[in-house]
Amino acid sequence: MRPGVALITKTCLDLNTLLPLARKMLGYSPAKAADGATVPLPELVHQLACVAAFKDQKAPPTIKHATPYLGFFSVGFLVAANERDMVEIIEAVHGMEVAVTETVQTGVQSAILSGTLVQWQRAIKLACHPQALLSCNVRHVFNSTYRALVDIGLRDMFDGVKISEQSDHTFLLLEDTR
Repeated sequence: MRPGVALITKTCLDLNTLLPLARKMLGYSPAKAADGATVPLPELVHQLACVAAFKDQKAPPTIKHATPYLGFFSVGFLVAANERDMVEIIEAVHGMEVAVTETVQTGVQSAILSGTLVQWQRAIKLACHPQALLSCNVRHVFNSTYRALVDIGLRDMFDGVKISEQSDHTFLLLEDTR
C-alpha cells in the first residue's frame, strides 16, 4: 500500500492583534517589508517575515532571514500507512507530537504528526538523505511532506539541496554543490 499524506494544520499569527500592538511598542509595523514585497508572499512566509521584522526592522521578507524563527510555527500532517511503514515514519519524526490509531482497513494505521517547521525540515532532510535506510513507502511520505511545504511557499526552508529523482518514483534531497 502506498502511504497517503495530507497537510491538515498550520499555525498562524494573529496579525490583527500583533501588528497594531507592535506598531505602538516598536514605532514601526513589522509587516511593512512583507506587505511591500514585489511578489505577494504566501500566508506562512508573510507571517515569518513579520516575526523577522519584529526582531530586525530591516530584515528582508525572505525565509532565509526568518530561519531562526521556524520554531514558532507548526504544521501537522495526516498520514495513512501500513503498520511496518508507520513504525519507521514515527521513528523519523522523533520529538514531534504523534497520535496513531488503527483504521477500518486491516494492517493500516492512521497518524496525525505535528511538529515545528524546524522539526519537519530536519526530518525531511534526514529521511530523504541518500544514506537513510528507509523503505520506498516511507521516503514517499517525506517526499509528500516536502512537496506540501513547498506548495505553501516554504521551498526556501530547503535552500542548498536539490532533488534527485529515483527509479522507485521517490526522490532524494542532495546537497546542491553549485
